[in-house]
Amino acid sequence: MFTFASGDRASGRTTTVACAAALHSLGEATISELANVTGLSRPTVRDRLAELPHLVEVISGAEHGESPTPVGGRPASRFRFRGRHGFVIGAEIGKHDERILVSDVAGRLLHVGRHHDPEPRSGQDRVRAFRGRLDRLVASLKATHGDWLGLGIALTGGVGPDGRISYAPHYPDLQGLSPAEAGLVFGDVPLIVEHDLNAAAIAEHAYGAARGADTFALALAWHEVAAGLVVEGRVQRGSRNLAGEINLIDDGPAAPAHWADVESFLPVVDAADRGDPAAQEELDAFAARAARHLAYLTLAVDPEVVVLGGPLAHRQALTDRIAARLHTMMRKAYPVKLAITENQTFGPALGSLQLALTHAFHTLLGDPAFPARIDMRPLKSGAYEGGRDGVRTAAAVS
Repeated sequence: MFTFASGDRASGRTTTVACAAALHSLGEATISELANVTGLSRPTVRDRLAELPHLVEVISGAEHGESPTPVGGRPASRFRFRGRHGFVIGAEIGKHDERILVSDVAGRLLHVGRHHDPEPRSGQDRVRAFRGRLDRLVASLKATHGDWLGLGIALTGGVGPDGRISYAPHYPDLQGLSPAEAGLVFGDVPLIVEHDLNAAAIAEHAYGAARGADTFALALAWHEVAAGLVVEGRVQRGSRNLAGEINLIDDGPAAPAHWADVESFLPVVDAADRGDPAAQEELDAFAARAARHLAYLTLAVDPEVVVLGGPLAHRQALTDRIAARLHTMMRKAYPVKLAITENQTFGPALGSLQLALTHAFHTLLGDPAFPARIDMRPLKSGAYEGGRDGVRTAAAVS
């Protein structure tokens, strides 16, 4: 919930942002409700909303499209953000999976899409396919929801301080390229490219298991740990954009070949679940490596919580072993609080969408810290799987 600080009442611009933030948090509200939340007078709220006719619309109590001013004697007008003003997109381009989320400026999800391609392809090929899907999606959205206001993209490695794609193990042909050279720029649409784990950490902080934590790690539940780090509320990237990449340490004997990716290791987890002794022993060894990397990470960052993410984060046979081994390793220090991601499938895309929406409000209202929120109900309910509640699936635009 948005809270207005009384010390921020110095300017009309600030109170305009305060009214907009309160309305975005509430979804829809009357003048009186906004006055109660912000602590401003009803006339001030009315005047500030009148400054935002491009963003705010009347949805009841007055004819649709009128200037947001209540009319005496009629039922109290209710206001909300004008969804047709524009939209933002958040996407993840992974090794085999692509995920796309779209929301309007009110934070209402318009599209939830997934695409899986099991074939090995270059980064350039993946970007070309991504551009094609996005072009078709944007063409349909512009007809109903106005301007494209921003794009966030999550990549393994992200963009370094030099403005070029840094460490990119899944698509080495993109490494060293600028986003424009990689084909990720769409005209003059504002673009934010973020490390996939940093984007997932942003999503977890806003909508997941790290809510309320100022310092935490979003770490892969994997034998070679990589993590997105948030310290005192800020994402930590490091001087080379490699903060949290514990997996780059040459740490003992090489792992078995079938530990190289989830698809080849998953049969071991399945067999361990069935009680196979050899698989359980192998899973013990896998978890021991993961716990050692998490111990390194924990003592370097001292987080309030470590959130385990990735494709295996919900496999209890693995995470229980990691937790037990980590507890043993850290007994001279302190018990580590572990949690499981609440955004396993769409975490990086959701974090990218949050970045794009926040940037859009920076442009629209001049506030870089505008508390934009995304309505998570369609994702939490799984409505995207059946295309319910107006949320379109990838099949609708392919």
